[in-house]
Amino acid sequence: EGFLQDDSLLTGFDDMVTFENKTICLISRYPHWTAFRRFLSHLHVLSGSSSDLPLERYISHLLLTVPVPKPGGQCVIVPLQTLNEPMALAMPPTKDLPLVDLPFQRLLACLDVPTIVTIVLGFLTLERKVIVMSTHPSLVLDGCELLRSLLFPFELCAPYVPRLTQPFMSCLDFPGAIFVGIHDDGCDDGLAAIVKKNLPEDSAIVDLDTGEIECSGDTYEILKQCWKIIPSDPRSNLVSEIESLCRDAGIVPGQEPIDSLVDSAFDASLPKVLVEDFDDQGYRAQEPLDDRALRDAFLRFFTSILGGYERFLVVPDIDYLISGNDWFDSQKFLAAAPKDHAPYLSSFVDTQLFQSFIQRRTEASDVHCMLFDECLAEFHSNLSSVPFGRLGSDLNPTAALSGGENQRPFDLLVDQCATELQYDPKDFME
Repeated sequence: EGFLQDDSLLTGFDDMVTFENKTICLISRYPHWTAFRRFLSHLHVLSGSSSDLPLERYISHLLLTVPVPKPGGQCVIVPLQTLNEPMALAMPPTKDLPLVDLPFQRLLACLDVPTIVTIVLGFLTLERKVIVMSTHPSLVLDGCELLRSLLFPFELCAPYVPRLTQPFMSCLDFPGAIFVGIHDDGCDDGLAAIVKKNLPEDSAIVDLDTGEIECSGDTYEILKQCWKIIPSDPRSNLVSEIESLCRDAGIVPGQEPIDSLVDSAFDASLPKVLVEDFDDQGYRAQEPLDDRALRDAFLRFFTSILGGYERFLVVPDIDYLISGNDWFDSQKFLAAAPKDHAPYLSSFVDTQLFQSFIQRRTEASDVHCMLFDECLAEFHSNLSSVPFGRLGSDLNPTAALSGGENQRPFDLLVDQCATELQYDPKDFME
């Protein structure tokens, strides 16, 4: 009672100053991951500085003033005075590869090329359960997004949760395929530890920290089967292409330091030092990994194994009463396919991923399906000429010598059919 009676010990709410942790979450329908992380890093640096403007002013400027970039339009630049590089927002043309605002070097630092090919073509494409794990929270989402982007022109139909939390772990028991990412927090009772102890049936865990895959059952035999079912010649060309791109960029797949590639938004206290891009010996560093060429390599794999598929499309009736499964004559397609492609294609055409592609191809004028069909025709009409991609430059050294400073010394398949972009977003980052 004595404490309450002493009014001098009581403080009114208007006179109190409280300090609380705040979480700022930037939400958008557009996957500008790198740009948004740069903006959040900018806010984090400002929060510890003596800026005269409140954080709300920068946030309102982004939300109310900065326009959404148009597909194929000009790049929108947002200066960030605390960082050396601005936030650049750009959208590719509608008839082009979808936006992936993440560097593939991050994925290749964790996994070697055969492992990436096995995950994309042996697991995701054939709709198996895939669980991606890492002790780095941002790396989980990046790995999932980058792997998913390599499925183009196909779209993942399985449940996709790039950051799975414990309240929703029951989705791991869903029948059929699933693609999730889990942050390994190191706790014995954490979600990652629980999943490792009770690995769901027919699933595979991809550890981005170690680069290893663990399967339910005999891991060696499962990985061997998934590797061998992929058509050998297109698979070898794909692996050689990606390894050549990595050598050009000075990357050793699966053996690069991960820590330097993880975003450091919450560790940032000072802007990065503005330095020239030179290596330890004083020579200018190698060119970065050609992400577009890497995505084009996977696109060429799909065009090489699906040649002539359009001849086996079945035109639906006027009321679209037949199901999407009946819009493609898979039996005749498999009978006409090369023998070494048939085992893979027989599993592939039965997936929801392929059936949804056929449905989009039949029901609507999907621009990505149109792009794939044009790439398919271009690829098979160019078989007698110099092949597309990085390996094509080895067979045509004249073209490699004629490439300009900012010009790719080889041709990509997607560039022959996609809408031409009038600018390079990387030019705004220098």
